[in-house]
Amino acid sequence: MVIVIENEQFINCIKQYERLIITICLSFTKNYFDAEDLAQQTFLSAYENFEKFDGQNIKAWLTTIAANKCRDYIKSKARTTINLEDEDYETLEDTADLPEDTIVKKCNDERIHSLCNKLKDPYKTVAVNYFCNDVKLSHMAKNTGQSLKTLQTQLYRAKKLLKELWKEESV
Repeated sequence: MVIVIENEQFINCIKQYERLIITICLSFTKNYFDAEDLAQQTFLSAYENFEKFDGQNIKAWLTTIAANKCRDYIKSKARTTINLEDEDYETLEDTADLPEDTIVKKCNDERIHSLCNKLKDPYKTVAVNYFCNDVKLSHMAKNTGQSLKTLQTQLYRAKKLLKELWKEESV
């Protein structure tokens, strides 16, 4: 006997048993998001395999599918977690900058870029490339054909000019 279900009937079935299935999945996974995913997989599997349903007890059939989905999920390699000991947490160090430091650095970078753009060429070009674009003088020499010594002199003079501009803006 093949049982056919209409879309609207199946939607009503989902509405009726959704909380039950999510609760079952949550009891297995202890994670709401994983439980939601598994509940969705449960209903999808039920819809795709509805012709295998014997028509007797849909609630029992859905809960069996949900439990099987959860067991498979718990056994899966994708879910493998590593438990850390307290000592392991102590060795983990947050190397990221503090938000305040990030903002100060960004403001300083913007200020330096603005000051570099106030310089006249050739100091402007060397300063922007060196300070803002992190281009090494050796690369600039190779790309522009200028001698390294010339670029070093220009950078030295650009630094002096930037130092003066920085002081003027700080006052």
